[in-house]
This record gives sequence, structure tokens and C-alpha cells, in this order.
Amino acid sequence: MKLTVPADAAFKICQITDIHLGTFPLKEEDERTLAGIEQVLTANDFDLIMVTGDLIWGKINESPQESLAELFKVLNRSGVPVALTYGNHDTEGNFSRADLRNYENMLANPATKENAFVINDRENYTLDVYQDDQVRNRIFVWDSGDYFNSAVKEGYATLEPAQVEWFNDCAIERDANATDLAFMHIPLFEYYLAETNILEGIKGEKICSGWYSSGLFYALMKQQNIKAMFVGHDHENNYRSTLDGIELSYGNVAGYNTYGELDRGIRKIELYADHYETQIINF
Repeated sequence: MKLTVPADAAFKICQITDIHLGTFPLKEEDERTLAGIEQVLTANDFDLIMVTGDLIWGKINESPQESLAELFKVLNRSGVPVALTYGNHDTEGNFSRADLRNYENMLANPATKENAFVINDRENYTLDVYQDDQVRNRIFVWDSGDYFNSAVKEGYATLEPAQVEWFNDCAIERDANATDLAFMHIPLFEYYLAETNILEGIKGEKICSGWYSSGLFYALMKQQNIKAMFVGHDHENNYRSTLDGIELSYGNVAGYNTYGELDRGIRKIELYADHYETQIINF
């Protein structure tokens, strides 16, 4: 679905992250998660649902299509365009990211992906928000991968150099006058550097990024179009921080079938032509 917004109006985004559905038939914790998501979608008038990874427990989920179908039924009933990216747990089992992307055909209202680019089974794309047939805002979505393993270190993945170059290509006509956003699952290494500049929210655990800087933050600083990045991954964090004028922030864990003491919920982002506003909404 094409994303549009009236002049001077807010484009309202619901970021849902870390849902962690288990096996089908779903257990009580998963049913509670879906009920919470449906409640918040019904109570709000969103223009986009942005799911930022760990939809399922891939390692134990022998039939992810059935578990995802239950989630997609809830999203479909909202009538709101949906965009997805994946986390480290989604493909720990026998299913690839390509397999999961194929299941996206169960979405009734998929948001239109622009500039789609796949490398190492990671899909990256933009979502263009149109006002009067002109792109007012551009939303950049990266698949941040899963794990990095070498003889020296093991840990979470870092973005590939080609994913940074993809951003440079897609942002070439965007500049500091734009108010664009970024979404992915695993936080950038630069989240560590922003720890001393927390604006609001809860930091209940250490940042679990990849070991290395991908160079993306440097590219963001050069281009100046992206004003904020929102991630998931760390269930005890829902804070907002800033580094050199760019917001580096978390969503809010949604799933009950996983660790974390935070109240479950979503992040709401109201995106305007020249600024944005954001808040956590709990179930």
C-alpha cells in the first residue's frame, strides 16, 4: 500500500518489537501478547505498523507460518499498512529470512517497499511517505542480521558495508531539510556512545550491539536527513538517547513469552514534515 499523509498532518507509526511468538498452537503468553497488540491498534489511528524483529522464537518454532499467521490476522484486522524486518531470533531454526519474507504474502495490507536490496539474505528497503504526490518523509529499514562468528570473537551481527552503501545511494537526494527515520532490530555500536545522553525512558540492561561500528552512523552524520533511529533487541530498554544531534532510541518489548520486567507495549511516533514526536504506549 502506498503511504500518504495530508498536508501538515502527522504520519502516525506504531513500532512493535520483540513479539517472540512460540510454537503453534500458541500458549497463553502469546495469546496475551496478541490481545495487547490488538487492543493498542484498535485504540489508536495509526498510518503504519513497523515491526522491528524477533517476531518468533525461531529455534523452537517448527511451523513459523502458523504462528506468524496468528500475528498477521491481528495486523490485518487493523486495516493499517504493515512493514517488517527481522531479528536475530527469527531464523535460529530451520527457516531462512527468505522463507519468512515469503510468508509476508499473508499480509492483507503490506506497505509498499521502495529501493529494496537484499544481501546475505538481509532485505533493506525504504518506505516513502507522500504528501501531494511528493515524498515528504522517507523511512529507511535495515535488516541488521543475526550473529557474527569468527575465530577471534562471537556476538551479534554488524551491518554489511553494502548496506551502508545502499543508504548512501537511497539518500542522495535527501538532506538536512528532511525529517527521515530509521528502523532496525539490533542497535548500532554507536548506541554505546549515546549512553551518557539519555533523554527519557528506562535503561534496564546493557546495550547488546555488534562488536564493531558499521560506518552507518558516520554516513548518517554526513547526510543529515535521518533525525532518529529506533531499534528493539534489548528488552529492558525503552529509552531515548542522542548522539551528535541524531536520536538513537529503543522501542518497547511487546511479547510476554520472553524475558524482561518492562511493561509490555509499543512505541508511537508522530512524524511531521519538520519534526517528530514519540511516546511509549503500554498494553
